[in-house]
Amino acid sequence: MCGIFGIVSNEDVASKIVFGLYDLQHRGEQAAGVAVFDGKKLRYHKEEGLVTEVFNERKREELFKKLSGRFGIGHTLYSTIGVGGEKKQPRTFHPLIGEFHGQPFALAHNGNLIKLDELRREAKEKGYHFQSEFSDTEVIVALISVSPEKDFLEALGKVLPRLIGAFSLVILFNDKVIGVRDKYGIRPLCLGRDERSFILASESCAFHTIGADFLREIQPGELIVLGKNGIENSFIWADNPRPKLCIFELIYFARPDSQLAGRTVNSYRDNAGYKVALEHPVEADIVCSVPESGEIYNYGVSRALNIPVKKAISRNRYFATRTFMSPREIGRRNLQGRKFYILEEAIQGKRVMITEDSIIRGNVAPEIVAMLRQAGASEIHLRVGSSPIRWPCFLGIDIPTKEELIAADLTEEEVGRKIIRADSLGYLSLEGMIKASGLSKEDLCLGCFTGEYPIEITLKLQLK
Repeated sequence: MCGIFGIVSNEDVASKIVFGLYDLQHRGEQAAGVAVFDGKKLRYHKEEGLVTEVFNERKREELFKKLSGRFGIGHTLYSTIGVGGEKKQPRTFHPLIGEFHGQPFALAHNGNLIKLDELRREAKEKGYHFQSEFSDTEVIVALISVSPEKDFLEALGKVLPRLIGAFSLVILFNDKVIGVRDKYGIRPLCLGRDERSFILASESCAFHTIGADFLREIQPGELIVLGKNGIENSFIWADNPRPKLCIFELIYFARPDSQLAGRTVNSYRDNAGYKVALEHPVEADIVCSVPESGEIYNYGVSRALNIPVKKAISRNRYFATRTFMSPREIGRRNLQGRKFYILEEAIQGKRVMITEDSIIRGNVAPEIVAMLRQAGASEIHLRVGSSPIRWPCFLGIDIPTKEELIAADLTEEEVGRKIIRADSLGYLSLEGMIKASGLSKEDLCLGCFTGEYPIEITLKLQLK
C-alpha cells in the first residue's frame, strides 16, 4: 500500500505534490519522493523517511528550486517486499526512473504484482540491468524501457495486460502525466482539479490541503493522460474490467474523509460499528476506541447500544508511526507501550467496550487489554469492525503468509480467550462487512477474509 500523486499545471508543481503527499502520508511512512519535468529535464528527489523529514523546512526551499517544473508525480512508500533490508535501499524508493528510447520517465506504483519471474527474465535478456531483484515496480519500468514500440503509450499499452496483481500507477513522461488503474480497481485512484491544475491521487483527501476539487474516480481498467491542455485522453485499456475494491481500504487504510466507490470511508466505519454492536451486544459503562484505528467505529457502537463514548485511551501525538505499517524489523508489539497510555480515572471500576478496525497479527489488542486491566477496568469487551483475517494478501497489504495471522487456525472464541484475553470478543460478520460497505459482494476483494481472490492465486502461494 502506498500513496501516489500526479499533477499538470501552468505553474511549478513541487510544492503542491509535497502538500498532496502530506495528505497521503497514512498510506506509506517508510520513504517519500517527487519527480518533475520542466520542459527540458526530468529531476527527482527521494529519501527514506516521512514527507515532513524528506522535505523538511530547512531544505524545502532549496529542493523546490531544484524541482522546478509544471509536470510531476510523487509517492509515499509502504513496502510489501518483505525482504529485510531491501526496502531501505534508495534505489528502490519511488518514483523509479527509467529510459524510453533515450528519454527519461518516472513511475510510481501503489499495489503489488505477482508471477514476475518470466517478465524479469525477459527484460534481462533484452538488456535491462535491474537495480533490485525484489522490486515488482521495477519490472514495469524494465518492460517499458526495453519495449520496441516507438510511442510511449503504445509501449505502456503492451505492458499493462501482462501484469498480474493490483496496481494503480502515475507515470511522468515529458510533458504528460499518465494515470492507470488495474482492471479490477483493487487500489484506488481519483481525479481532481483547481484553477491551475489537473491532479491524480490515491485518495480524494489529497485534494483538500491544496484547495482542489474532487472530480471523479478513475475507473477499473482506465488509462488517463494529463497534459498542458488538461485531460488529453482517457480510455479503458483492459478487457472485461470489473470492480473489486479491496475492502481493507475501507476498514483501515484510507482516510475517513476520502471517497471510494462513490461513498465516504467514514460511512463504512460508522456502519460497521453499528452492525458489530448489534451482532454482539453486551452491557458496558463506556465505549472507547483504540486510537486511531478504532475511531469512528466507537460512535456506531454507541449509537446501537446507547453506551456513552469516553476518551479512555490516548496516543502520544509525537509518536507518528502506524503500528501495522512499521518495518518488520521493528518489534511492532513493543511499540504499543510507547504509543498509548490509559486515562485511569475514565475506566477504573468500569465495564469498558473498546473498538478496533481489525486484528491481524495480534500486536495491538492484547497490549491494550492488558493496559486497561492494569489501570482498573472491571470488564473489557472488544468489538472489531471486520471479520477474522485468515488468508494472506498478495495484492498490496503486507501480510504475505498465513503463519503470521492469529485467526488463521483459531476460532473467534480461541482468539479472544488465548490471544486477546478480553472478557468477550466480537468480530463483524462477513455479511455485516459487505452491508456496511454499501457495495455488493461482487464489487469487493475479500481475499484476506475468504481466500477467494479476484486473480488466480496458486495453491503454493496461498499456503505460504
